[in-house]
Formats: sequence, structure tokens, C-alpha cells
Amino acid sequence: MQDRMFFKLLILGGVSILMLVALKSIGGVTHERKERQLEVEKDIASSYAGPQLVVGPFVVIDYQETWLERQYNDEKNLWYDQECSAPRSALFYPETLFYDGNLAVQERYRGIFKANVFRSTGQQSGVISFPDQKILHTQEKSIVEPTAARVCMLISDPRGIASVSDLKWGEQALKVEAGSRFRDLKGIRAEINDVSSLWNQEFNLALDLDLNGTGQIRFVPLGSTNRYKLASAWPHPSFIGDFLATNRSVSDTGFSAEWNVNELACSARQELSAGQFSKLQAFGVALIDPVNPYPMTDRALKYGFLFIFITFAAFFLFELIRCLKIHPIQYGFVGLAQALFFLLLLSLSEHIGFGVAYLVGTLATVGLISVYLCSVLKGLGRGLLFGGILSVLYAVLYGLLQSEDHALVAGTVLLFSLLALIMLLTRKVDWYNLDGSAKQ
Repeated sequence: MQDRMFFKLLILGGVSILMLVALKSIGGVTHERKERQLEVEKDIASSYAGPQLVVGPFVVIDYQETWLERQYNDEKNLWYDQECSAPRSALFYPETLFYDGNLAVQERYRGIFKANVFRSTGQQSGVISFPDQKILHTQEKSIVEPTAARVCMLISDPRGIASVSDLKWGEQALKVEAGSRFRDLKGIRAEINDVSSLWNQEFNLALDLDLNGTGQIRFVPLGSTNRYKLASAWPHPSFIGDFLATNRSVSDTGFSAEWNVNELACSARQELSAGQFSKLQAFGVALIDPVNPYPMTDRALKYGFLFIFITFAAFFLFELIRCLKIHPIQYGFVGLAQALFFLLLLSLSEHIGFGVAYLVGTLATVGLISVYLCSVLKGLGRGLLFGGILSVLYAVLYGLLQSEDHALVAGTVLLFSLLALIMLLTRKVDWYNLDGSAKQ
């Protein structure tokens, strides 16, 4: 009896490994479908507009600086003044920067896969002041000649620009043109014709911009004081970036958020001036999809082997306590049905939503196993009992998936309770004489 039981445990170990391989294969299918979803999002973004990053506005002044530099001539053994000249650029940032915008979100499909696209409509306004022209001097007693000045706004994907107004610059209206002309970065600009009129002056600026994009929109705060407002009818925002929203409200009818950032808390000015564009501090909103089946299926798969193990353990206890003989192939059939539950869950959730797919998959799997076990366990009541146990397990799994924050403690309590139940049921088993314990 001991040898036969040991041999059966070895076989069940092999069956369990096969079930683990099946679950890994289903996990691979889930990963492939997730990658396909990402490909569709990239495809839609390539023909519409990608995720958007908006930087600015800010002012760039190009100028030529000329100065005399003391040089020494070794051949003539004398000092002389060498005229030097270099092109330079100076950046000036707003004192205050305000944005008030709205996001209109749509879902675009490629087959059964989709991506969330948006159009943002908003106004950017602010105040910018310029000191004396002396600030341009980097060399002592140099001469500076400004050559051009422009208001720049960097946009990560200018294809998404749906419309843009003229730039209100003080009492003027400056025409907005394509291209930022700032270090080959994408964006828009408005040329300032009279550079000499800038010094020791303060200007109000305002710009209306409608911008299309996919997935998310972020802003880089360049003002000394920044206040950004964003609202939308999309009820599933994810607030992202380096700064949390100061005020936010999320409901079934949409969201609204407000960010207040000052220059002491943000290093974006220094990063932009140094050319470290990949490090620009930003904030914004990502338009997440709450019914995305792939993360939920992936999380469910992590519990797959545990569920199969619990079922096998219950079978083994029936064999041990009720003197039933269950063939390893029958173990395998039940384990395979549980593994296929996750494939059924994945395929259905792509069409009817995760919650409904989970219910249908559970009913199909529990029903199949219950009918099968009525014959295997030689009794309608035993088969239905096992079906009830499986139903409870699947209900617990769904609860774990819906309550991610409490999944660890709930899972731990479940495992501890199952261990306690097994210890209680087997407390009188003589493990040295399983044949004798069965006769008792």
C-alpha cells in the first residue's frame, strides 16, 4: 500500500507539471494578445497622433556676441587683442502660466482591439517679462546684436494639431508657424519682429490650441507659477507624471483636475536650457481602459496552479478517507478543464467583458467537472459537493481579482483555512499504515 501510494503521488506530480505547462502556454497566449493590443494602439497612433507632450510657451532670442580676447604671440613676444564672435541663444520663461482645457475622448477600433484617442481644446495664457538687454552678455565688455526672437511651444507629435489661433502678444496678434526652430525639436512658433521692444517690458500672451492624440497628454510647467486645469467626460483617468493634481474629482460622468506647480518645485527650466529633454518633469492624464481583459486574465492565471493543486488535494483526501480509487488520468481531465477555464476566460472577455466572461467560464467549467465527478466519485451528491466547492473557489478568486489591495491578506487567509481543514480531516489518519487507516 505504501509503495502504491508513493508511486501514485509521483504520477500525480507528473500530471501537475503537465498542468503547469498548460497554464504557461495559456499565459503565452495572453501575452500575445496583449502585444497585439499594443500594436493596434501604435497603428492607430501612427495614423492619428501619438501620446502628446506639450512644453511651453517660452521665448528664444538668438543673438551674436562679439568681444575682445587677450592673446599672446610667441613669435613676436607680445600681447594683442583678438576679436571673437559666437552665435548664442537665450531662453526666457513666463512669470505665470495658465491652462484651461477639455478632453473629448473617442474609442477607435481595429477588429476587436481598440485605442482611446482624444482631442484637447484649451487656452494657454500667461505673463512674461524681460530684463535689460545686458543679461545677454556672457563676456566682459562684449557687444550683442539680437538677430531673431520667437515664442516657441514644443509638441511631441505636431500631426495632432487640429487648429491653433494667432498668438496674442501684448496688443499684437502674431502668426503661428510650423516648427519650433529650437534645437530641431518639433512644435510651433510665432516670430517677434522687433526684438528691441522686449527689454524692460512685460507682455501678456494667450493661445488657443486644439490638439489630437492617443492614450495620454502631459504638460511641462515652465512658468514661475503654473496653474493647469483639465476636464473630460471620460470616467477612467489615471493621473500621471512628476506632480500630483492639487484638486481632482472623478465620477461616472467624467473627471476634472487642477495642478498648481511653482518653479521651486520643478526643474523643467534647467532641464530644457541644458538640453536634457528626456528628463523634463511633466504631469498629465492617461486614458485607461477599465475593461481591458489582459491584465485581469494575467492576474487570474497566477492563481491557476493553486486551484488545480487544491482540487488534486481534495481528490486525494477522498481517496484516502472514502476508499475511492481515482485514476491519474481522471485527475488530469479535471486539471485540464480548470486550465482551459483561463483560456475560455481570455477568449470570451475580448467580446463580452471580463465580468460576464468570468461568470460564463465558471458555469461551464464547474458544470462540466460536476457532471464528470458524479460518475468518478460514484454518487450524485459527491459530484455536486465538489461542484459547490469549486464554485466557492472561483467566487473567492473573483473577489481577489476585484480587490487588488487586499488580495495578499485574503489569499493568505484562504490558504491558512485550507491547511487547517486538511489537518482537521486527516488528524486520525495513520500515515505509517494507510491501508489500516482506510479499513478503520
